[in-house]
Amino acid sequence: MSRGDSPWGGENDGQGQADAAPGEMPPTGADEPPRNPWLSPDEASTPRRSAGIEDILRSRGGGGGGKGGLPSGRLLPWLGLALGLAWLASTSLHFLAQDERALVTTLGRYSDTIGPGLNVTLPWPLQSVEQREVGKGIITALPDKEAETLMLTRDGELVNLSFQVRWRINDLRAYIYNLADGENAVRRLADAQMRATVAEFDFATITAGKRQAELQSRVTARMQRVLDAWRSGVSLSGVEVTRTIPPVKLAKTFERIDAAAAGADKNQENARTWRDEHLKNARAEARDFQLIYGEYKLAPEVTRQRMYYETMARVLGNNDKVILGGSAGATIPPPGPDAAKGGR
Repeated sequence: MSRGDSPWGGENDGQGQADAAPGEMPPTGADEPPRNPWLSPDEASTPRRSAGIEDILRSRGGGGGGKGGLPSGRLLPWLGLALGLAWLASTSLHFLAQDERALVTTLGRYSDTIGPGLNVTLPWPLQSVEQREVGKGIITALPDKEAETLMLTRDGELVNLSFQVRWRINDLRAYIYNLADGENAVRRLADAQMRATVAEFDFATITAGKRQAELQSRVTARMQRVLDAWRSGVSLSGVEVTRTIPPVKLAKTFERIDAAAAGADKNQENARTWRDEHLKNARAEARDFQLIYGEYKLAPEVTRQRMYYETMARVLGNNDKVILGGSAGATIPPPGPDAAKGGR
């Protein structure tokens, strides 16, 4: 072997590089990494990369049928079966409480009404189930917010009135199919019937709470007649008026009116008290006169003289001077301390 020949079968590049020592790797370029002598030239030339999630799952058997899990071809059927069973259970099994009913429709047409307990139907979309509470009391307040609701009375005044309607569903099928828009229909009917009934009463009667029971019973009866004509499946429990006040813009004016009315009532009460007191005294005097007149008829002279003495005693009882009859003299009592003070 010549001096310039490479022991690995190559020739020296002629640039003065030293021959490789026996047992050492031949020199490579300055930018090339060391090569693995146990790899083929093609494998050695391929750059290495970090392992991805696919490699990790493949090595554990998650996607390629390894020992650690099921092959993907066998996992998908089981997953599909679980989803199918969940869909069947959620759309076919229905548990209803004691006060609940459900309407069953088959391909959009009414089929049956199911009651409390566990019920089984065909899965959706073959059969659909609409569940509602039946027989439970429902309260609808009008207005639904703290708003002003003005209604016209018979005498042309406006009253701010609020009320609530108590009702319940008796027939679920009739309620869903015959009553369009459900509770909103009940709300609109109640508002219309209350306005029509308020127009039959005076403002003072409504605001004072007089005949309120009659007002409520009229609205209830009228609403029930209309609901029965609609075949709505709704039964009313009653209507209750919760507020009857004047309009907000006229609140101060009506406060002054109420104050004047309260003053008038107080004056009338004082007048009645004065009348009762004087009437009592007059009746007492009339009763005394009747007694005296009865005595006068029995003994006129004695009664006349007694009346004269009593009258004189009442008139002269508080006088300072006492005049004696039958003489020219008069007895004058000594002045009291008040008279002395007044003489200064």
